[in-house]
Amino acid sequence: MFKPKAIYFEEDIKNYALGKELLNKYKDVPMYKIQSHNNIEEMRKKSNADFMDMKRNLIIGIRKTHKFVPNHKISDYLVPYTSSGCTAACMYCYLVCNYNKCAYLRLFVNREEMLNKIIQASEKSDKELVFEIGSNSDLVLENTITNNLVWTIENFKNASKGKLTFPTKFGMVSDLLNLDHRNKIIIRISVNPEEIINKVEFGTSRLKERIEAINKLKDAGYDVGILIAPVIFVDRWKELYTDLIQRLQKDLSNKVKEDVFF
Repeated sequence: MFKPKAIYFEEDIKNYALGKELLNKYKDVPMYKIQSHNNIEEMRKKSNADFMDMKRNLIIGIRKTHKFVPNHKISDYLVPYTSSGCTAACMYCYLVCNYNKCAYLRLFVNREEMLNKIIQASEKSDKELVFEIGSNSDLVLENTITNNLVWTIENFKNASKGKLTFPTKFGMVSDLLNLDHRNKIIIRISVNPEEIINKVEFGTSRLKERIEAINKLKDAGYDVGILIAPVIFVDRWKELYTDLIQRLQKDLSNKVKEDVFF
């Protein structure tokens, strides 16, 4: 369970139920008011050597950008959602490339506004749309702090059409297993050889935990996909990735293997 070293928050989060809940949850943690979650001067001035220490901070604000970006991979749109950044530290993370040392976890408390925009766009469409809500963060990880993923699934189930999708490198899916998701959620689990996870994907779940999560999610009726990504050309990469695929063949349930997509 993530325990922040410090909380940096925008004053207006007190106007939202989730904002109040988080401030109360972490009332024993040092707190600092900020003008904007996008520009915390104190942290921008820190050395790159402070990167991992900065990852222990939690930033809470209000998301003001709600632009839907057309996507032609797993979804119709990439949608800004309830978090950005992560507490893990995968060495190839594109958020680090874009935000450098500011790739810490930011939470956005105006979740009702964001989900309503998705539902409105979905119901206005002539076709069934899929919305990618996890392109900037890991929502399974975030859920351990905010319960936002449970809240999202429970509040999206009554939409007349549309689906939500997100990727994760974490296995903490127990809270999702008994939800009435009504087949509106597509969950993609990212896997890599154990050696790559240990050396490159710092702070994420072990391969065994991710495979177990895939099996559990499928048993709970979710559409489940698997990402083998990124493929990293270390020494013995062919052997490592061959072993990974063979392990998936051995440890994935028959129910998963019937219709899992890669």
